[in-house]
Amino acid sequence: MKADSSSTQPLEAKASVRPDNYKTLAVHLDGSEEDEVRLSHAEMLAATFDSHLTGLFTSLLPDISIYAGEMGTGVSMDMVDQIQQRATAAIERLQPRLERLSVSSEIRRIEDAAGWLSSLLATQVRTTDLFIGSCPRKDEANTDWRHLIEAILFESGRSVYLAPPGQQPRQPIRTVLIGWTDTKEASRAVAEALPLLRLASLVKVVTVEEERQKADLDEDVGLADIATYLVRHGVETVVDVLPLTEDVTSTLLQEAHRISADLIVAGAYGHSRLREWIMGGTTVELVEKTDVPLLMAH
Repeated sequence: MKADSSSTQPLEAKASVRPDNYKTLAVHLDGSEEDEVRLSHAEMLAATFDSHLTGLFTSLLPDISIYAGEMGTGVSMDMVDQIQQRATAAIERLQPRLERLSVSSEIRRIEDAAGWLSSLLATQVRTTDLFIGSCPRKDEANTDWRHLIEAILFESGRSVYLAPPGQQPRQPIRTVLIGWTDTKEASRAVAEALPLLRLASLVKVVTVEEERQKADLDEDVGLADIATYLVRHGVETVVDVLPLTEDVTSTLLQEAHRISADLIVAGAYGHSRLREWIMGGTTVELVEKTDVPLLMAH
């Protein structure tokens, strides 16, 4: 089990309360081609808020306990050495990239076997304001992303900004679509997104007609309340109820495209965690299909 850090610029030892903007950002790095995509999104956000940026470099190690005998242990240790060497080389390539940023930065190396790696990552994220990662896709070779994002949402206490694979950020974020439901997850996502919402020129809060019909409470009142909440935080909003098209995810994405949204804000896992991952749900469908960055919280 290992989590160490190599700082490209010195850290400031300064205690502070929860900020009203993002003072510390964490970005996932793993040596893949998506590192540059995630770094581009992180760079945009860090420059906007003058944030310290922490790169969290993850390496999945083999579980030595499953290799029996002296020969098996030797093989597994060779695999660990190879993985660590690749990680060291990748970090050496990334260091100059971070050093060119206009904000302070560091890289922390996190490595362990499956089951521990996600928890180690979540622990590191707890002392940041926002985690930048990639949207997990079913067809991605790196299936560990899904477990890492799940761990951040459930174990870190922080929100996540998810970039669609291969897609560079639009700069700056000016149009935001909020997918509103009367849930604690949606409420928390809006609260976590406030620093970005305050900078946006258009914030549109929508609910989908199907979801509204299922609600026990009057969703129109809910829309009015969230709009009032945002106005009190200095965020002017437009509210709307969208007629259902194919499904909730398609409806939200169609509206995001129509208004040229730079970001979608939504709650994660409105149903049970098990049901969402196994049976599907809006959270999973949105993460897997979106071509617009997401900010989500649980």
